[in-house]
Amino acid sequence: MERGLQLAIGMVILAKTLVWAGQFALQPSYDGEDLTLAAVLVCSVLIAGINCLRGRASTADVVLCTIAMVAGALMHRDDVPLSGAADSPIIHLAEPMLLVIAARRRGAVATMVLIAALFVGLRWITGGDDGLVYGLQEAALIGGSVFGALFLVTHMRRASGRAERALATRRVDEAERMSSAEVEATSFLHDDLIPTLLAVAGLPGDPDTWSAAANALEEIEVPAAEQGLGDLVAEIRTAADREHLKARFVVRGRRQRLPDVVQDALLGAATEALRNVARHSGQRRVRVTVVRRIGSIRVVIADPGLGFTADPGVGLRVAIAGRVSAVGGTSRVDSVPGSGTTVVLMWRYRRLARLLGMSPAHDQVIRAVVPDPGRVALVASAVLAGGYLATAALLTLDNPVQPESYLGAVAIAALVVLLTNAMTRGPLSPAHLVLAAAAPTAILAAALPSVPAEGLGGAQSWLIEFSALPALAVAWVVSQRMIMLLLVPNALVITAVALHLDRPVSDLPHLLFVQPLNALFVGIIVSVCRRAGHMVTNRATPRTSDRRVALESLLGNFLAPVQEILIRGALGRVTTTESTRAALLAHAARDCLYLPGTEHADLRAELTALRAAGAQVESRMTEYPAATRTLASALRALVGSSPGQVTISGTVDESSVVVVPGLAADAAARVTRSLPISWQARAEPEALVLTGPPDLASVIRRGGRRLVRD
Repeated sequence: MERGLQLAIGMVILAKTLVWAGQFALQPSYDGEDLTLAAVLVCSVLIAGINCLRGRASTADVVLCTIAMVAGALMHRDDVPLSGAADSPIIHLAEPMLLVIAARRRGAVATMVLIAALFVGLRWITGGDDGLVYGLQEAALIGGSVFGALFLVTHMRRASGRAERALATRRVDEAERMSSAEVEATSFLHDDLIPTLLAVAGLPGDPDTWSAAANALEEIEVPAAEQGLGDLVAEIRTAADREHLKARFVVRGRRQRLPDVVQDALLGAATEALRNVARHSGQRRVRVTVVRRIGSIRVVIADPGLGFTADPGVGLRVAIAGRVSAVGGTSRVDSVPGSGTTVVLMWRYRRLARLLGMSPAHDQVIRAVVPDPGRVALVASAVLAGGYLATAALLTLDNPVQPESYLGAVAIAALVVLLTNAMTRGPLSPAHLVLAAAAPTAILAAALPSVPAEGLGGAQSWLIEFSALPALAVAWVVSQRMIMLLLVPNALVITAVALHLDRPVSDLPHLLFVQPLNALFVGIIVSVCRRAGHMVTNRATPRTSDRRVALESLLGNFLAPVQEILIRGALGRVTTTESTRAALLAHAARDCLYLPGTEHADLRAELTALRAAGAQVESRMTEYPAATRTLASALRALVGSSPGQVTISGTVDESSVVVVPGLAADAAARVTRSLPISWQARAEPEALVLTGPPDLASVIRRGGRRLVRD
């Protein structure tokens, strides 16, 4: 979270300085002192900005940006710059104040007030009484913006804290759940799977074996139809079971993940439809069809029951139609007396709404960490508006009253209240966004021409920043792309008015820069909150998946062949070769039980290879070591030598492998040459005995003696 905030502040201060440097370079002439001050200014901000981009903002960067502000204020000017003008040092005031936020200084408000006071003092020293007035106006303007940013950042940090606490709780829950799943999986292997595989190997034609194989297969598999919808089908199945219905499921189409809010709505509507079947249809049978296409899903629940002719009741109208329509979907209920009832639920991605960040999921995510984004947006807008209006009040000290701007500000404030109240109630509609774009544009077009030409771009055109408040308010519930689109009409009006008042084209960046920069900053803060919301709303892994993960961890590469042999066993179509394979898999499953984890994967593979070669393998390890890579290499040397009985025993430090009867001389010599260097072989006609560490690397790490073959 702090990384994203510092990235945003770094981008803002570097962009502001880049614009200033471009305007400075366009000056017809400048002296050596100004060049020195400009170099100090640019280097100071560059260092602070890079530190922000790297996520390492500190108090030293606050000092650097304060030095840059002082350098900018001391540069020579022919006249005292008007408040907020393109050549005013106001552009450097926000930088140290933003760095105070990034550096997380204690007493941030007091520090920012001191920086603002220093700025006003510099304006007074360099511009006299006029400079003092202009400095107060500019400090009020920038102070309101920065205090608004501090308010937003405070909420962002609170949202991040909620997300971190939720994530910590979820990790504990997942660890407990996985621990439980691992115990269940281990019990399933020992009590059910291994005996079933042995039954498939020994009694493949017994009906009890068929039933046991089918049950074991059901325990292992997550139905494919239930994987693609994030468990939607599984939850609908559970709802049907809860109502004691005999549900037949038909699932078509490729897998896709639905937004959580959409899945909840579809599940709630489907559950209500199933409840109506159980209560009113007179039938216990129901057919559930789920059709998935790219960007859409359709759920059809049909029963052959009594049907009805009356208007749908509250359950159908609210619990079904209301739920689905709330997330942008549609529903239909068809019923004919005596011919049953069909409920159709349909939802499709509204690509434009998703692109613009107006989807229900977007709104739900932000509310997970900011329960009332409308209230937060309203308070932040009030703080920003306070700064702008304070500037407007100070302008009356040396400028005529601006009734058009005041009336425009009142209208925009009313619009912000309207939008934030709508945000509190729920997702915004397209009509709200059209209003947020059109109303400020019309107000600017009516009020901005009344601003004096020399004041356009300065503090006298404070309405330009004020008119961005509706877009900044809705930034909490729509995407950054949508915010930038809302500001495009404003930019067109500002450009047209500036050109009409004969402002030079070089002033346009200064005029057009403020609104998108503020929107970018707010958008990044909101995106951090949204990321925290994703962490909070991410669903925990379903229990079925926990079981599956635990089984995959235990069985590894053996899981797929185990499923294949269980399918054959459940169908009663096991050949002699497959019976042998089932026995091998039973032993492999036992190896997985007693030698779990990737550190024993090589050993399990070699044990299976020895059994497949016809060897009778028995393990008598009194204590299983942490890893067995070297032991696996030793067993690999036996493959191809046609061993009879292979017995493995030993401890964590030394293992022995006894092959009975002993191998022929040439075979024993070949095995000896193939052994790991830390293993030794003793060949006798009655037996071949191999000894060495189960995992040489583990012995060396513990400081043990390295065994070397003579």
